[in-house]
Amino acid sequence: MSENGQGSKLTGNFRVRAVRASFSAVRRLFPKAADRAEIRRQALKLRFWPEKKPAMESGRLLDLDWDWIRALKGLDIGELRIADEIGGLDNIRVVFFVGNKKVRQPLPIIWVLHVMQRKRMEFTAADLATFKARRLLVIEWFYRLRS
Repeated sequence: MSENGQGSKLTGNFRVRAVRASFSAVRRLFPKAADRAEIRRQALKLRFWPEKKPAMESGRLLDLDWDWIRALKGLDIGELRIADEIGGLDNIRVVFFVGNKKVRQPLPIIWVLHVMQRKRMEFTAADLATFKARRLLVIEWFYRLRS
């Protein structure tokens, strides 16, 4: 047994967790289980965030193309850009929030707030409001209730 009690050793700098609403978005975009599994594999690359060219234990390099969402500056909300076509969709974004780095049980958490196909350059006002609201829910439910 390992330190997390699940039989496998934790790797990376963060744990990756998803809010329930992001599961709904993934199911809506990707009806096939294989496509949802591929999105999960892509999102789990955030374990190695913020490294530019992270390598897995096998030595393979991961493509970790991400950036902060400029309209939400200072809120620690970013987007992971997925270059691969999955389920017939391209230009997929995994919107994430970097949680409180002081809360380490056993690693700090990156929260997946939303998964979407980006059709235009800028996020809409509704998208930004959704990201901010989900971030506040994570802070309230996970961080404030634990202190």
